[in-house]
Amino acid sequence: MTQWIAELSPLRKLLMAALVAIVCAQAAAMTMLVRSQVQKAEMREAAEASSRGVVAQRLDSNSAAKARTMSVGYVAPR
Repeated sequence: MTQWIAELSPLRKLLMAALVAIVCAQAAAMTMLVRSQVQKAEMREAAEASSRGVVAQRLDSNSAAKARTMSVGYVAPR
């Protein structure tokens, strides 16, 4: 492998170095992007979980209020 690299012209070595640098930069950018997307998803999940808790508390209080009220319905005669 090192002999193959030594046989390359300086222009090709420069091109290879530029391509390797581009691939490394893209890998770093993808890593940062994925990390930020995971953080956003975790924050959104936490917000949804807290809102579900608030909704569950409201439903519990509404069901307690409905338990105290009397509902009247119509029944067909037999």
